[in-house]
Amino acid sequence: MNNHQRFTGINLPEGEEGTWKSLCGKESEDIRRIYREVVGVEPSDNLIGEAKWVMGGAVLYGESMKCHSLAEYRDWLKEKHHTPAPPPIGTGNGLRHDWRKARHAWLYPGDEATWIASHRLMVWTPEKIHAYLTHPDVKDSTHIFIAVCTGTRPDVFEKPFDGLKNTNKVQAVFDQVIAADFAPIAFCMSQEFFIQKLGRKHDRLLEYLEAICELVRDACHIALPFRELGEIYNGSHMPERNGMFKAMRRGAPRLPLAEHERGLTEIPVDDFRDVGGTIISGLQTGFRTPTGGKNRPEDQVTSPGGGHTYDGAAGFIKSNGDRMSRYASQGHILEDHVNAVFEHSLPLVYEGQQWKPTRTLKEAKKRGKVLLEHGAEFDLSSGVSRG
Repeated sequence: MNNHQRFTGINLPEGEEGTWKSLCGKESEDIRRIYREVVGVEPSDNLIGEAKWVMGGAVLYGESMKCHSLAEYRDWLKEKHHTPAPPPIGTGNGLRHDWRKARHAWLYPGDEATWIASHRLMVWTPEKIHAYLTHPDVKDSTHIFIAVCTGTRPDVFEKPFDGLKNTNKVQAVFDQVIAADFAPIAFCMSQEFFIQKLGRKHDRLLEYLEAICELVRDACHIALPFRELGEIYNGSHMPERNGMFKAMRRGAPRLPLAEHERGLTEIPVDDFRDVGGTIISGLQTGFRTPTGGKNRPEDQVTSPGGGHTYDGAAGFIKSNGDRMSRYASQGHILEDHVNAVFEHSLPLVYEGQQWKPTRTLKEAKKRGKVLLEHGAEFDLSSGVSRG
């Protein structure tokens, strides 16, 4: 006797009716009863058809029979409608942390499941966010990067999300991070979102920056537009760059605003002209740049434009801080400037990745310590602190 016979009742021993007729009944009352008991609502005709399919209909199309009895159908329903237990609700308040002492290892941990979580959190379930926040490489952080709007970037597993069209999800993610005792740092968007979704339209960008900052201003410590600003707007677009920060300031009058630039690229003072409040240089050293700080000839590096020479990453950090302090003392910048390092190291995530060299988190912390000693107020690349 095969499954086809069990379902149809054809050529079964005398007295046996077949699954569909004996278990489902003409009115499918057994299915309705079990569905109500497990799910709590009355099944639709389509769901009744699904039940008949898993209890035998599939064999008519050469597929396997999933449930050989009503008991197995009940178990199948329970598994299908199982809702995982929600992650523990945190009782912390991440906004209590002092952002001037922020710690975070932005590009860690080095596994595909969680790499560059900042640009993936909005499409993750609460359970996956909880797993990330409790990861050994993350749990000792005080701050977490969160991108509010993202596009598609396969090499870092980024997927599309528009935070202004899903404000409830944005609030839920920020709330979960805060309750887990981390303070959010908001990337307003990714470059990919600006290019793919906003079509590089500057007026739309300004609208989004202002609206996003207004949305998250009370739920984060710092906001920045997107990574490596100069990749989108180079030095020929200074009014556009300055306009971005003014738009963000309109949305968040008191929120510290940061700028992230390309490797070994100092932050132009004009980007923050008349922006007001606290502004942050979120510097990137470049992964290949020697750590430096010892005045060795082999550590000397030159800026991308060739105009500056630095004693490695440490010299670059110090140079940006000294220059901004000089501008402030001369009255060219009225804002409160903070010098910080946002990116200097990354892990090995997958073989063949284009970004090298890689560092373990321990190696990154050793590098970060030197950068703190040379003018970075805090480090968001390795999570190391001055203590």
